[in-house]
Amino acid sequence: MSEARQKSKRPDGALVTGILVIAVLYFARDVFIPLALAGLLAFLLVPAATRLERWRVRRTLAAVLVIVLSLGGTIALGWVVLGQVYNLAIDLPQYQQNVAEKLDSLHLNSAGKLGNTLAMLTSLSKQIKSGGSTVNSPIPRVVPRQRVASRGGTMPASSANNLSQPVAVQIEEPEASMTAVAERTMIPLVHPLATAFIVVIFLVFMLLGREDLLVRGLRLAGSERIYATTTAIDDASARVSRYLQMQLVVNLCYGTVSGLLLWWIGVPHPLLWAVLTCLLRFVPYIGILMAAIGPLLLSFAVSPHWGMLAWTAMTFVVLEIATANFVEPMLYGASTGMSAIAILTAAIFWTLLWGFPGLLLSTPLTVCLLVMGRQVPHLHFLEVLFGEETALPSSDRFYQRMLASDIPAARSLLEEMMKTKAREEVYDSVLAPALSRIEEARHSEQMTATRAEGVLQSVEELVEDVASKAEIISESELGSLKRVACVPARDFADEIACQLALQVLADKGSVHVMSADLSTSDLLQALESLEPDVICVIGVPPHAMRHLRMRCHQIRTRVPNAVVIACVLSKESDLSNVRSRIKTEDAQHVVCSLQLLKDYLTSLLHPQALPPETGPETEKEITATTDLVETVREIQEVDVFDEPDEGIFSQLATNLARTFEAPIALIAVADGQRRFWEAQCGLADDLLSTMGSEWDLSMCSKIVFSDSTLVLTDTAEDECFANDPFLKDKGVRFYAGAPLKAHDGEVMGSLCVLDTRPRQITEEQKAMLTSVANAVMTAIELHRTAKTDEQTVPRES
Repeated sequence: MSEARQKSKRPDGALVTGILVIAVLYFARDVFIPLALAGLLAFLLVPAATRLERWRVRRTLAAVLVIVLSLGGTIALGWVVLGQVYNLAIDLPQYQQNVAEKLDSLHLNSAGKLGNTLAMLTSLSKQIKSGGSTVNSPIPRVVPRQRVASRGGTMPASSANNLSQPVAVQIEEPEASMTAVAERTMIPLVHPLATAFIVVIFLVFMLLGREDLLVRGLRLAGSERIYATTTAIDDASARVSRYLQMQLVVNLCYGTVSGLLLWWIGVPHPLLWAVLTCLLRFVPYIGILMAAIGPLLLSFAVSPHWGMLAWTAMTFVVLEIATANFVEPMLYGASTGMSAIAILTAAIFWTLLWGFPGLLLSTPLTVCLLVMGRQVPHLHFLEVLFGEETALPSSDRFYQRMLASDIPAARSLLEEMMKTKAREEVYDSVLAPALSRIEEARHSEQMTATRAEGVLQSVEELVEDVASKAEIISESELGSLKRVACVPARDFADEIACQLALQVLADKGSVHVMSADLSTSDLLQALESLEPDVICVIGVPPHAMRHLRMRCHQIRTRVPNAVVIACVLSKESDLSNVRSRIKTEDAQHVVCSLQLLKDYLTSLLHPQALPPETGPETEKEITATTDLVETVREIQEVDVFDEPDEGIFSQLATNLARTFEAPIALIAVADGQRRFWEAQCGLADDLLSTMGSEWDLSMCSKIVFSDSTLVLTDTAEDECFANDPFLKDKGVRFYAGAPLKAHDGEVMGSLCVLDTRPRQITEEQKAMLTSVANAVMTAIELHRTAKTDEQTVPRES
């Protein structure tokens, strides 16, 4: 109960934390706004300061030079703008006649007639409310009583006439003093000037102490998160700097082109409008509108005709469309990594929080939040909300559309992906995970059995529809192909997976799909009568392993000479994990995807057409390679013969098998007379205690006598290893091994990758195997050196 309460309170705690953060940002905006502006300018100026430091200029001098030059340029630019504004103010009165004529041509006096119409409508509405009757009662005139001027007599006639006339009153204010004028002028400028001064101070300290700020940030994040913090800082710096630099280039070009066009059109002071356009385009959304208002109003006033106004408006419209839709996407690319709706939302949020400075800072600040969401697991929701990548992967989108019974959208998704990817890759990345999600929802009772049946039927119809558009193989070609039987592990979802395999394997053999409704006896009898060359037992997670293992055992018992392949359609499963859970006696081969199933059948049914392996292309292979590299780095820091650290070698074996997409990987180490398996994956756990007796007969011991990496694409064709008892017992047909060779030439073991099918590997994979073996051997030698030092120190003491 306590854990449940804690989990239920976590969303409330996160909400309260978010509210507190927003409140602090709002009430402390006088501090955060200058700090953020200084950081924004630092992103622009740090590259220049760094370049000066590379030219052997001291850091302090480089920072001062960059700041002085920037301030000097800003002051010069401001002086030019003020001069242009002054000249514009002098020229404006001469355009009064043109403005008056154009206003007259607009017939704005017709608005008075509209006022009469509105008054009539108001009167009619009052008449309707009063029941249709109105009383036109005259308004009584109230004549004010006049006060008698004297006590005893009447007011003279001349005096009465004078009182009836209105008296003109003129209020004269005293001339404002110089102090009052200065007060009215300077007080509004105090806050902006103070903010600018604080920004400059912050900027100086940021440029001078940027290394100190970096160290403090790393120390604040903690030593265990140095890598993630460094990656986040580098990512945010690169994205924001590139964004600002590209925006500066775009705005300079935009301002130059607009200024030249305005000069050609005849708009006065084009230099002023070019500079303002370049500066105001840094403000998202409203900046270009603010920049265009001045030239539009001036073109309206300058020319007695409407042509100049039309050309000016067309200039800004065409430039903005071309820049926003072609130039900026090409130059910015993925510099920010934000979606369009995220940029709009960020602009609204920061504007409401900080006003105009918030609008200016909205994109850089949100980019930093996006990077934090990518590097900090607890803030992953920020990446989902603001990232340009689709929030749902393709498999989840397909699954959601099937739940919503949106069959056309699901079909469109599959067809769109098949234009750029192979059929088996689309099925592995979209349909197989969707089937797994349906099975998981059904077993967890999130979905009723009836509902799951309906969704699976829709998936089956969609698969059949997609299959009808595929290339059809003639019956004569099917007769010449070998027979392949696809057997569902248990239920309807497994049968749909078999239909997917049917489409993928159509050109590799004559594929027959068995129904999931067949009883075990009928299924085995059908297999006996079919006499297939290969039997593929296919299951869909999450509860497929037990039924898959049982089905393979039933088939092996009834059809002992058949070649059986166990297939679990799961991206998360490893071949070594499946291989260790399904005995070789029940299934000679195991695969985890339709792509691997196709490769295995190609190597088994058509070994002469075995294609060469390619380098890592899929996301899963790239991730496995990255994990292998990280594990090799960790190997350098552990004691290979220390019991508590032996798990690192098991992890290495697993990552090695994943990288090579092989079911078995072994690391064999011999220390003098002591021979043992240091780690393995893909074999039963009890094998570690029995492998010592088979060491001398195994090919993994023969690699000790080799000086280089040994690769056998098919062990059955090699005379030395065709009768190897270990390989025959485990059904191994492929071997790749590298010796664990010390610098003095002593070979202490081997590192092996095994597969149950004939295959090839690339030169890059072969070099990787050698590199991993060298890393393991380096760790062994470091251990031996440390042990020797430990034994020498007591003797000397």
